[in-house]
Amino acid sequence: MSLLIALVSVLLVARSFVFLAEKVHLPKVIGLIISGLLVSYSPIRDLLINGQTNIILDLGNIALVCLMFIAGLESSWHQIYKEKTDSLLIATSAMLTPFLLGLGVLKLLGFPLIAALIGGICMSITAEATTAKVLLEFGKLKTKLGATMMATGIVDDLLGLLLFVLISYFVAGLPLGENRLVIAAIMAFFLGILTQKIVGRTHPHLLKLEKILDFTLIPFFFVAVGLNFDFEKLLLNPLLLITILVIAVAGKLIGTFLTKPFVNFNWKQLHLIGWAMNSRGAVELAFALIAFNLNLISAKLYSALVVMALFTTLLFPLIFIRTIRQNPKIMN
Repeated sequence: MSLLIALVSVLLVARSFVFLAEKVHLPKVIGLIISGLLVSYSPIRDLLINGQTNIILDLGNIALVCLMFIAGLESSWHQIYKEKTDSLLIATSAMLTPFLLGLGVLKLLGFPLIAALIGGICMSITAEATTAKVLLEFGKLKTKLGATMMATGIVDDLLGLLLFVLISYFVAGLPLGENRLVIAAIMAFFLGILTQKIVGRTHPHLLKLEKILDFTLIPFFFVAVGLNFDFEKLLLNPLLLITILVIAVAGKLIGTFLTKPFVNFNWKQLHLIGWAMNSRGAVELAFALIAFNLNLISAKLYSALVVMALFTTLLFPLIFIRTIRQNPKIMN
């Protein structure tokens, strides 16, 4: 199969699933994750990208850097400052709780320290871009609760990035200079933050660039995620998947609830913030893919983390819609 046909085929599959996800009012990242997993299925992989796998994986690495840039664009310092006290408290607690739970449980299950640390980080990350799409759709982004959800996600990503770098360097013994992808991802993230600060998030050229990346490159990141996915090893380790799902979901909720004495939100509002913190599908997948490519985590742990990202990203919009329908004033 020619390279051009393979690339076009992958993009068509990705866009089809994004279209379906948006039709049923789900974040487009759901469609991207599912399309990546579908393309990784052996008969479909052989049909669509047979002989072009290495090029697809290289494009996936480039797309990973672009994804980190887009994640940086979503990181508004103004948003953090606006809700600085509550967001810092909630983000720190809701990040550390699943991280420590994940680290401890994965060690008990026999994983090496570095794998347990990486797994804990991936369980503790939030995708504020996914949260923002849901809030925008329902006109709740500029509410106090909406601003807090966004700010906590931004702080969460920054803490996760710092932890990932520290663990890669000090625990895994990986000098940053020996891994260009880690350096590129970090630089892209902070370049996104700087770009957003200088030109603003809604600059027409920036919006056009993001749309181009969404259509032409970002799908290859999710295909790369899928190509490294091992469904058979996941089936052989159902306990691992269930454990990671429970820790990822419960850890975010518990971490958020622990801040109740220190923040000005009621239990129902904290419950909704906790589910917003559960929204994933971007940075943690980037960390998982980098760690897998560096042989820091196994295929079974990597595959479980991918399913965790899909499951938790799917849950937030459903719970959010139900909650605001039952209590329309909860966001104020």
